[in-house]
Amino acid sequence: MKEDKEMRVASQPLSTIDKKIKEKFAEEIANQSKLMDDLAKLLISIELGTPALYATVLKLIGGESATVENGFALALTFFLWFMALLLTFLAIFPKKHKVDSSRLDKIEAFYHESAKHKASWLSWSMVLFFAGIGCSVWAL
Repeated sequence: MKEDKEMRVASQPLSTIDKKIKEKFAEEIANQSKLMDDLAKLLISIELGTPALYATVLKLIGGESATVENGFALALTFFLWFMALLLTFLAIFPKKHKVDSSRLDKIEAFYHESAKHKASWLSWSMVLFFAGIGCSVWAL
């Protein structure tokens, strides 16, 4: 019988470029949640400004004695915009996660899960916001 031969693997330390790429990859994973927060801040600005602008345009077009004929559509419009704003705020508030800090794969999963959670809330927020825009056209 032949003796089991040891397998030798030649290796060398990472080059500076490889180290930098690995570092940037880790930073990108960690920054995903921050990017979702930045998106949420922009959405809040848009979601607060749009209803105010819409109400101003309605007032300018209608004049002093104007009445809204389709009150349900207008109420639905502002309700959808309010719900979109609420979902955006829920996306910003952190969700509690249990993470085993001794395992790198669990830490990486935490960053992915946090960003995925926020992206889900923000996606539904945008759906409601654009549905509100559709209702605003219907209300005219």
